[in-house]
Amino acid sequence: MPSGDHHYTVQEWSSLPIGSGGMTEMQAEQLHLAAISAARRLGVPENGVLARGFRRLETRQVCGIIATPGISLEILPKLKDEDGALRATLVRMLALAFDVPLSEGQIAGLGTQNNDLLDVFINLFVTRLTQQVQAGLTRAYVPEEDVLPKLRGSLDLRQQIQRRAIDPSRLHCRFDEFSENTPLNRLFKTCLFRINSFVRTEPLRRRIASLSERFAEIPQSRDPLKERIVWNRMNERFRDAHALARMLLEAEWQNTTSGSITGLALLFPMNLLFERYVARWLQKVLPAGSVSVQRRKHALLQHGAYPLIPDIVIETDDGPLIVDTKWKDLGDHIGSDPVVSQADLYQLASYGAVYGASRVILLYPATEWDRSPVIWRYTATERQVEIWRVDLRKSIRKHDWEDIARRLINSTVLEPIAASG
Repeated sequence: MPSGDHHYTVQEWSSLPIGSGGMTEMQAEQLHLAAISAARRLGVPENGVLARGFRRLETRQVCGIIATPGISLEILPKLKDEDGALRATLVRMLALAFDVPLSEGQIAGLGTQNNDLLDVFINLFVTRLTQQVQAGLTRAYVPEEDVLPKLRGSLDLRQQIQRRAIDPSRLHCRFDEFSENTPLNRLFKTCLFRINSFVRTEPLRRRIASLSERFAEIPQSRDPLKERIVWNRMNERFRDAHALARMLLEAEWQNTTSGSITGLALLFPMNLLFERYVARWLQKVLPAGSVSVQRRKHALLQHGAYPLIPDIVIETDDGPLIVDTKWKDLGDHIGSDPVVSQADLYQLASYGAVYGASRVILLYPATEWDRSPVIWRYTATERQVEIWRVDLRKSIRKHDWEDIARRLINSTVLEPIAASG
């Protein structure tokens, strides 16, 4: 980070002081303006990322990084943190949710280094892309058209009549050019351009400048996330870099401008990230097609109203199993105390009735996995709601989640440890 830059790292639902012992009013205003713009893009209220309090900024249920000239704010998950592994926990969730191939050792290394979250993923993207560009950019046959002195490809008769009738010595041709101007390369070029404006370390800035030279003749994409990538044996080696580029582009890049203030925000609403993280793991370890996300049914079919959209539906031999993820750390309070909101219990009962599911699960984050689920039974029905916690600091090895999925699906063999009417 350049000299004079200030970096803050806090958790969700925390406060940052403004004034004595904290950031200046100008720095707070910069961050707040960038956060407002980010909130609009994320579809949350204006104070859904950062709220202004009396001489303080207050974080909300969004994690990631907000960077403006001279100051950056990193927001990490609000979970128990006894060994400083919160950044690694967030990196682990992002890697799976956005299909970024990382080993557990790489995650541990990225989570403990001094750079912030933005630097972590930019550095990783540049490294992966550089490794593959050294072997050359991909090429493909791209449709082109041009006015040429002799025929190449096919003649565009309509254009020839409309535009070349007076001077038929030149021909309006359509042809395929074997070119580096491919959707994949345009996506990479656009990503490099966007990240360059907000890199704060000179070595990384030089690496991006050197890499960008290789893409000098390739135009930027107007909408890189809509570029249609067709994978084949020629471009397969770029998949890792592509996953990282998409994560950086998809995760709400904002080049925000408010007066003379510019900023960038790479932010993730944690309720959505947690849902995506759990769903991706279950899709990896359970039979293909058995896990669906955000499936829609209506409670009043006659009017087509009141859609019921559970986070995850798992098809099992015993019928649908509903899993609803809730981003809330239950801590040590899970047990006989009613820590689950009444609205959540009613919502899960509705899911069970509409989907014909005998079992519904509320799944919460945790930093341990040493408890059996809490099971409550609804009054006047055989349906039950199970309250589970998943260890987010557990490694990303496949067999860990196979064990979790097996326990979720086969949990009927467990004895209930709590009951409620």
